[in-house]
Amino acid sequence: MTTDTATASWREIERTTVFSKFGRSVDRVEFELPDGRKEEFYLKSERPAAAVLALTTDQRVILARQYRPGPDRVLYELAGGFVEPGEHATGAVGRELLEETGYRGELQLVGPYWLDAYSNARRYAFVATNCVRVAEPTPEHTEFIDVVTLDLREFRTVLRNGEMTDTAAAYLALDALNLL
Repeated sequence: MTTDTATASWREIERTTVFSKFGRSVDRVEFELPDGRKEEFYLKSERPAAAVLALTTDQRVILARQYRPGPDRVLYELAGGFVEPGEHATGAVGRELLEETGYRGELQLVGPYWLDAYSNARRYAFVATNCVRVAEPTPEHTEFIDVVTLDLREFRTVLRNGEMTDTAAAYLALDALNLL
């Protein structure tokens, strides 16, 4: 009889938080693996977040451009951010779209996805159509955002060239809109 090692149980032995700030933490976790070996992993814990591919009435993609300290570069981003406790992802992404860009539109959930294999972070991809600018952006005190719009061809080039974050949400949204 064979054992399916991909789905066999892992047993957590010990967990220690090594960093915690801004709603994020990193834990050192020791597991006993299905074959009996013990291994240490560093796992990220974050609040859920949402991102939105927002399109104006003339089909231009609304993006935020800002410096990101991890890659040490200015990157394009979909509007989005953390879902606050007790808040629905739709409310969070609508709030973030307005705060970061000044736009509102018709929101539709595309679907959830995992950030990566070493994080418990759940992400939600949305599309917003028929977006119109209704206010000046009001970014948070650590955000210095240039709001830009790109046509779909330019947006796909930026996406494919690795010039942005939120790529999973962007591809899910483009697929949902049949715009790949």
